[in-house]
Amino acid sequence: MPIYFLWYFGLQQKEFIYHDVYTAVDAHIPFIDFFIWFYVYWFIFVVVTCLLLFFTSRKEFYRICAALFIGMTICLIIFTIYPTSFSHRPPLQSLEGISGWMVQNIYEADRCVNVFPSIHVYNSIVCAAALWKSKVLPYEKTRKIVGVLSAILITLSTLFIRQHSILDGLAAGVLAIFICVPIYKTKKDKKKAEL
Repeated sequence: MPIYFLWYFGLQQKEFIYHDVYTAVDAHIPFIDFFIWFYVYWFIFVVVTCLLLFFTSRKEFYRICAALFIGMTICLIIFTIYPTSFSHRPPLQSLEGISGWMVQNIYEADRCVNVFPSIHVYNSIVCAAALWKSKVLPYEKTRKIVGVLSAILITLSTLFIRQHSILDGLAAGVLAIFICVPIYKTKKDKKKAEL
């Protein structure tokens, strides 16, 4: 994690020639400041999922760590080789209320660069996969619903608060599939595939 933070925030401080990932689809996505709550909820979702696995299963904790670290490292390599931006935020003076204030703070804290793929979306999908595939956590049906719903709402939040392009979310989804499938494939899944 220290290496990740140094690398990520180091890239945030540098100036590159950025490739804008804005698309025609993004032009039709509305700005909804209320979704900042789901964007911030991401921090809770990722930390709580990791802590649950840390205290219940070493094997499952190592799995989620592998998926998170491998994916985030790939994202950082992409950010370094192919710097991207998504500079299509609403004017700060148009933001009002608590949600608007929270959006302003996120905008000031997190530059709209190095966005493709979205780490927010990637980590959400990994946590949902970890909750879905867990063999040790209780309340199977509830945690599966919470995991999937959380990943969907967090993904939508990145679009509705104009922090990411739809391309960033799609790229994160593809990356999550490539990383999570081999990590979370169980012996039972392998036997089914052999049949």
